[in-house]
Amino acid sequence: MRQLGPRLRELRTQAGLTQGEVALRLGKTGRGGRSYVCRLERGGFPGLGMHVVAGFLRACGAGPESITDIVAWYFGRHSAFEERTRKQVAEATVGLPLLKRARVTYYDTFHRPTAGRRETQEQQRERRVREARGQARAIGWERRLHRAWNDVLNELRIACKEPLAAHLGAYGRKVFGALRRTRKARPVWRRKAMAKLDTWATEHGLPLEPFVRMKQAVLTLFADMERKGELD
Repeated sequence: MRQLGPRLRELRTQAGLTQGEVALRLGKTGRGGRSYVCRLERGGFPGLGMHVVAGFLRACGAGPESITDIVAWYFGRHSAFEERTRKQVAEATVGLPLLKRARVTYYDTFHRPTAGRRETQEQQRERRVREARGQARAIGWERRLHRAWNDVLNELRIACKEPLAAHLGAYGRKVFGALRRTRKARPVWRRKAMAKLDTWATEHGLPLEPFVRMKQAVLTLFADMERKGELD
């Protein structure tokens, strides 16, 4: 209404009408009619219904096109809460490449949690920022893993477009995921997870040596990241 009120006053003056005349056309008779129009033009009705605005436009001989820019501005703006949340989400992606930052922003904009416990605005903000930080961290891990994969391909002289390269990339992600899942578990669970992955190449009818090299590269990378605290 702070944006709309001055526009209504402008439309009234352009129509050559006084506040009292507009009040009469709105059916507001008596001493309070002029005061009602004055409050409208000052933006004094924050929860005003559109039927009142439409009546004011008719009283001034104006159509809805006279306020379309204000309506478009209103639907395009974000609340103060949303602006603050989006700023914190953007801060969580600082240091990532532009396309990766866009990926996190897209997820934050369109992802909605499954039905469950209702969230307050503050809980929603905390969840969205937490998810953005988690995604940014995961993207950082993904980039480190991609560099390790490239090093293995160069060492074994395997082209990136070869089918074996794609298999090695998938296998490296599986090894990294297994290490993460069992990071705080008992050692026996990690040994079982690694033993299960050792049969992956054989099950897919692929040569074993490249996968042994890929596994070792991921183990070395994971140990380095753990030592530097990059997994916390």
